[in-house]
Amino acid sequence: MVSTSDRRSDSSGASKRRRNVYISTAPKNDNKRAETAGRQAPARSGRSERPERPAAAKASVDRPASAAPSAARLRAEQRKAQRESRMSAQARARRLRIGGVVAAVALVLVACVALYNSPLFAIRTIEVVGAQHVSAETVRALAHVPADATLIRFPADAVAARVGANPWIASVTVSRIFPSGMRIRVVERVPLAIVDAGPAMWLIDGTGSVIATASSDASGTLPVIRDVPGLDLKPGRRTVSEPLLNALRVLTGISRTLAATVQSISAPTIDGTAITTVDHVEIVIGEAVDLAKKDALAQRILREHPGKVVSIDVRNTDRSTWRGLK
Repeated sequence: MVSTSDRRSDSSGASKRRRNVYISTAPKNDNKRAETAGRQAPARSGRSERPERPAAAKASVDRPASAAPSAARLRAEQRKAQRESRMSAQARARRLRIGGVVAAVALVLVACVALYNSPLFAIRTIEVVGAQHVSAETVRALAHVPADATLIRFPADAVAARVGANPWIASVTVSRIFPSGMRIRVVERVPLAIVDAGPAMWLIDGTGSVIATASSDASGTLPVIRDVPGLDLKPGRRTVSEPLLNALRVLTGISRTLAATVQSISAPTIDGTAITTVDHVEIVIGEAVDLAKKDALAQRILREHPGKVVSIDVRNTDRSTWRGLK
């Protein structure tokens, strides 16, 4: 800012030289620096100027102390180097472990293949258990154990399938006998009755599986099922005839006391199924339901009228009837 100047006049009226006064608005510190610089400038002007320093030397002198590596930074770099070293060592150890595992697995596989193909534990003896109607020699022939079979190359499923194909065999279990044996355990079918199929008489079990043709010995000990229409029986095959299956359910469902007296069964239909006892008493049972109650009714009538009963009808358990000698 410029202040107004004072004008003074002398007696002669001539004007004097105008003086300018400046008032600064800068901070005091800046004013002091300016004044200091103004005072020092003349002093420097009288001295000889020093030669200019090289830029590199000036930079080295003027570089702040913080540019030098600090102790904290050195420690951080050391820790980083140690961490990287540990990680590298762990990676090497991991690779070594993996390589060891792979080598061990490969060794085991090679050993297993060699053992599998070796003649060690070769099967030399075959033991047969449970065979009665089928001879042990027949079972061994059916088994057809390969000459190169071992307890490791053990053909259990194939042997069981071949032996189980025989109609007499209900189930087969094949097991190992160390160090060089095989055990074949068979469960044979139990004949329940003889089916009169016209041209042939067939042994049949409780499940309806046809076993074989009946021998003369079996004909005197097993009940005979007759009058079944449309039979087509073959050994080793289960019948699909409903009247025949119903007759078998009757035989397996009545009491042992009554079953022991059954001589034959007539099964033209399910409802017409009737048993004939050794005393020539006909008991019409019909469908194989409520067999315990039907059995009890028939035996009570036989006890109450010994030697007089010819036929009993227990198909309707609420109205059982009987017919006797006149």
